[in-house]
Amino acid sequence: MTMPSEGPLVLGIDLGGTKILAGVVDAENRIVGRSKVSTPAREGPVALSGALIQAGREAIEAAGIGPDHLAAVGIGSPGPLDVEAGVIRSSPNLNVIDFPLKATLSEAFGVPVAVQNDVRVGGFGEFRLGAGRGYREVLAAFVGTGIGGCLIRDGRIVTGVTGNAGEVGHLIVKAGGPKCGCGRRGCLEALASRTAITRRVHKALKKGASTPLREVVKSKHSRLKSRELASAYRSGDPVAVHEVERAARFLGLALGGLINVLGPEIIILGGGVTEAIGPPFVELVRNATRSQAMADPDRLVRIEQAELGDDAGVLGASLIAREQITHPQNVHSG
Repeated sequence: MTMPSEGPLVLGIDLGGTKILAGVVDAENRIVGRSKVSTPAREGPVALSGALIQAGREAIEAAGIGPDHLAAVGIGSPGPLDVEAGVIRSSPNLNVIDFPLKATLSEAFGVPVAVQNDVRVGGFGEFRLGAGRGYREVLAAFVGTGIGGCLIRDGRIVTGVTGNAGEVGHLIVKAGGPKCGCGRRGCLEALASRTAITRRVHKALKKGASTPLREVVKSKHSRLKSRELASAYRSGDPVAVHEVERAARFLGLALGGLINVLGPEIIILGGGVTEAIGPPFVELVRNATRSQAMADPDRLVRIEQAELGDDAGVLGASLIAREQITHPQNVHSG
């Protein structure tokens, strides 16, 4: 257990589809107590409430403090969200509708609660404490089961009037392409996420492709894990290499266009696929992006791998809670 520094302690929670991560964070942005609880996906609101409270209490216990030492709680959650009300509007994966995140956690811990989209929370954590340190104009893209994004301008998260600014995964990169979970066709997420790669591996197997991934995705319902994809890629498996390179090209198409429009100082690449494959994947995306962006002879736009891993969500949630309470104008912009 790390001894907390002087100053207010904040509980950061990262609500994911399979796990809930929680951490007590001190004034020096160190996690001084942490916990991990399985997400009771599809078990409904009562089970979800219990799991969130359990994760928070276990992190508090691990930090060696009492709930009365907390100044605030921050949580990053899948959406769609009503951020101001602190409500999950709907989530088929969590089996909840109009779930009162803010009210649930405020009642349990007796402190103010800040709620934000999970990807934005992770992006904000990287901006302040990870690969984005020292920059003010940041675009983060997280490649995993899906593809999420976060846009930060002048040090603030940009949500836009629709609340969807930064949704990198739903840029159309192939007209009439595969159907996306959002209902449209040709989204980046439908072409470059781990889910998209899994679908294409299944197609390759149906056509008789020889690949060690056959043992991994034995049935049409099998899901390819990032570490399995990375292992096959590193071994030189032609199917894995082809699909990873194809995904990188579509990412480059999207990110190159965003450089032309937004001109960020840095693009941060994170998520399970990026973390599992590592620098080779980042280099593929970097080269693909630069082939699509307008001339940048001085390499002014950096493209780097995220640094915080699983801690990004917990740290980002704690930062948003701390700033929303003390300096609310510094977190969001329209």
